[in-house]
Amino acid sequence: MRIIRLTIAFFCFQASLIFAESIEKQINHYINQVEIPRLLEIYPEADVTISLNNLAALNYLPDCEAGTITVTNQRPEANKRTTYEVSCDSPVWKSYVPVTQSITIPAIKTISPINRGQEINRTNTGVGDVDISTLRGQVFTAKNPPYGLIASRNLRINTYITDNLINQPTLVKKGDQVLITASDGNIIVRMNGVALENGIKGQQIRVKNTSSERIIYAKVVTSSEVLVNY
Repeated sequence: MRIIRLTIAFFCFQASLIFAESIEKQINHYINQVEIPRLLEIYPEADVTISLNNLAALNYLPDCEAGTITVTNQRPEANKRTTYEVSCDSPVWKSYVPVTQSITIPAIKTISPINRGQEINRTNTGVGDVDISTLRGQVFTAKNPPYGLIASRNLRINTYITDNLINQPTLVKKGDQVLITASDGNIIVRMNGVALENGIKGQQIRVKNTSSERIIYAKVVTSSEVLVNY
């Protein structure tokens, strides 16, 4: 009698393992068909790896008579750790599976030290592979390089450059001669002016019209032009 009970228990355990494997396969199908393509759309050149944690918990889930489970990423914006919600409609149940992601992309890094205020360019940078979860901020790539930007702090060699490590360069300096462009619909008027303060691209600065001596605010467009909208 005991042998029969052990045999039944063994087959029940085997059935549980088969069902757990089925759930794991469905989750992996979701990873391969949904999550990895989604992340590759955001990071086209990335090497994406997704692993499931605490798989033993799947052994304790009841059989899903509906046959197909539903998997939802609870934190699609996450780069490192997230959780998948796994649910069944018949019988109704939910479970949560912790997930670890690795998103490695080729990004721009320093190949020599860069001082604060120094321009970032091709000669002091190169490309290396980095897991973006290890960085703060948005990285730069070969398709979106940081060339021409200014280091906001001293950068050591092999530092991956992110948007919180850079500043926009000063395009217009106080005292520079600039061309003031004023537009109102189809009417465009240009006049000479003098910058009364430094400005980066897109910044509003004070400019003096050299003809009228009038001081106005204008947006920096290039190193020699500012724009006024009327």
